[in-house]
Amino acid sequence: VCLPYISVYAQTTDFGAIVGAGYSGKIVKGLDYSVEGEVKTWGNFTKFNRLKVSAGLGYSFWESRFKVSADFDYILKNRETYMENRYRVSGGLTYSEKIRSFKLSLRAKYQASFYDESHAYHKYNPKTYIRSRFEITYSFFSKPLKLYASTEMFIRLYKKDARFIDEMRTVVGVNYRLNKNNSFDFYLRADNEVQVKNPANIYYIGIGYSFK
Repeated sequence: VCLPYISVYAQTTDFGAIVGAGYSGKIVKGLDYSVEGEVKTWGNFTKFNRLKVSAGLGYSFWESRFKVSADFDYILKNRETYMENRYRVSGGLTYSEKIRSFKLSLRAKYQASFYDESHAYHKYNPKTYIRSRFEITYSFFSKPLKLYASTEMFIRLYKKDARFIDEMRTVVGVNYRLNKNNSFDFYLRADNEVQVKNPANIYYIGIGYSFK
């Protein structure tokens, strides 16, 4: 299930990179916060795609099996002839279960993206989605390495007559922990549009740094 879904009708294939960093901390037991930022390129790595800055809160309960989260994102999107401001709010619920060295997680998230129409009109504003993600991780005993893979479905809600999955996202990566407060992520990501006219397949190389 973690292999990318590639439409036989794909019209566009592209490659890009993602570089990000994030900070997280605890407010009280079970309640944490995070601040993240990332820059994304595409156009075979040569063009700036977007800048995203995020802030979020999460509350874990029932021995950390469940987590409720809320996030706010600011996105500066390159629209070729101008830069567009976007704002996104989301709320999610994640269930996780540990089985020896494995951890299985299932997340459902509601997302609404609001578009600045100063330069262009958007027929649908906001655009709303349900995002459903399954992730599996494997931690090596006594080693600072963790492998992970995930697959995610984007279920479109904003078009009443076309509410279906229009994108699949697949991620495979490795997390390397420098110490208890610092770690790096190295990953590959595939964003594959499906069931839409002229679907695009974009493949990313990513690196992220996390500290707390």
